[in-house]
Amino acid sequence: MAISTQKYLDGVINELEQAISRVENLTANLDEKTLNLPEADGKWSMLQCIEHITLATAVYVKNFNEKLNDQQLPAAADNYKGHWKGKMFAKMNAPKPEGEIPMKLKTFKFLEPKSQLNSNTVMAEFKRVNEQMIALVEKSRAVNIDRIKVPTTLGSMVKLRLGEALRFIIAHTQRHLVQLERIKNTVTK
Repeated sequence: MAISTQKYLDGVINELEQAISRVENLTANLDEKTLNLPEADGKWSMLQCIEHITLATAVYVKNFNEKLNDQQLPAAADNYKGHWKGKMFAKMNAPKPEGEIPMKLKTFKFLEPKSQLNSNTVMAEFKRVNEQMIALVEKSRAVNIDRIKVPTTLGSMVKLRLGEALRFIIAHTQRHLVQLERIKNTVTK
């Protein structure tokens, strides 16, 4: 099913802006101790969850930057179609409509957050990385997001089309926003 490329990219930007706002709202008025309190033994704290989102998104910021700085990119298409592989990656990560996480996934070592984090640093970096991603989405309006491939967090052996990588980033972020909400509900009881 095709959608206007510009409309699709507008939706991605809206999702990223909502994620920034949601994280700010979920963490507002919470002290450092509460933000660093794990949900349970062996589980993450709110700051660790936010740090993980940031680390994963930063990989795509780097990969998009490298790709979008190439001079030989195909011009934008009117419509975005997507690809089954990207849709599958996104579906594996996205929470179900009722907020349930469909499958447990193992975090790569390099995406695991530290145990004690500074809230100001984590929040500033989360916002900075997501604003960089928004700027890259804006930049991608000039190219064909169905024809350009970028490496994933799995490395250059697994690539997604740029449009599908955006879908994946949104799904991954939404997954961890559900987790962030659950952690908050547990640690602020």
